[in-house]
Amino acid sequence: MNQVAQKLEIEESLEHEISLVPFDKVPLIWKKVEKYLKKSANRSGGRTRIEDIYYELINNKTNLWIIFEKKSDEIIGVQITLFNTYPTGKKMLNLEHTAGINMQDWVEKGIDVITKFAKDTECEGLEGIGRHGQWNWVKNKKGWKKPATFYEYIFEENK
Repeated sequence: MNQVAQKLEIEESLEHEISLVPFDKVPLIWKKVEKYLKKSANRSGGRTRIEDIYYELINNKTNLWIIFEKKSDEIIGVQITLFNTYPTGKKMLNLEHTAGINMQDWVEKGIDVITKFAKDTECEGLEGIGRHGQWNWVKNKKGWKKPATFYEYIFEENK
């Protein structure tokens, strides 16, 4: 899988790997991730279509992360991220779409990897809007709060 995805210096699990896919490689794996992202787009209430997600990825406006099983190279999950820079200069990494199967097996590791990426790219924290059920993935992690269904985590060094 690493021929398409960018290998990041991360702590690896025994079963899964999480990699950032360069925007010019997205077409090579699109059919494998599209099924997960369609579900997410369908839940957006008409705000996002699958075509919009693809356009933003191939035009380097958003980032595609894939979660795959090491044994089989099967993609089992995806995460879309987006840099948000606010008029005040505050830079946050937005968690746009999270989808896949057996999320309980990889989502916490995914948050850790994406947190490291956000810090490395000089973001002040993570943020996202999601389904109420997504709160379950972060509610026990220090620093996360839920104003409505908007989630954010400001890195300690930025408080």
